[in-house]
Amino acid sequence: MDRHNLLHFFERRDIDTKHVPLDVLERAHKVVERLEHGEPYMTFRGKRLRRNRKRISIPLGLRWRILADDVDGQMLVRRIMSHQTYNTLLAIN
Repeated sequence: MDRHNLLHFFERRDIDTKHVPLDVLERAHKVVERLEHGEPYMTFRGKRLRRNRKRISIPLGLRWRILADDVDGQMLVRRIMSHQTYNTLLAIN
C-alpha cells in the first residue's frame, strides 16, 4: 500500500499520524485492521496505562507506539507516535 492510501486509511479513522515513516504506517495499518476485527490488544503486547486504565499502549517496534482508548470494550486508536513523544505525553498527563 502506498503512502497516500495509508494516510487516507488513518484519516478516515481520525488517527493522528504526523511525522510517521512509511514502514511504521504499514505495521500500524495491520495492527489497526486486526484490532477492528476484534483481536485483543494483548496479542500485540499492548498494555493498559497505570494512570488511565482505559488508555492502551501498543508497541510498533522499539521506537514507535500506538495509543488507543478502550471505549466499552472497543479499541479506538487515537494516535501513532514515536516513543519519545509517547514518554513526553505520559509525563504531562
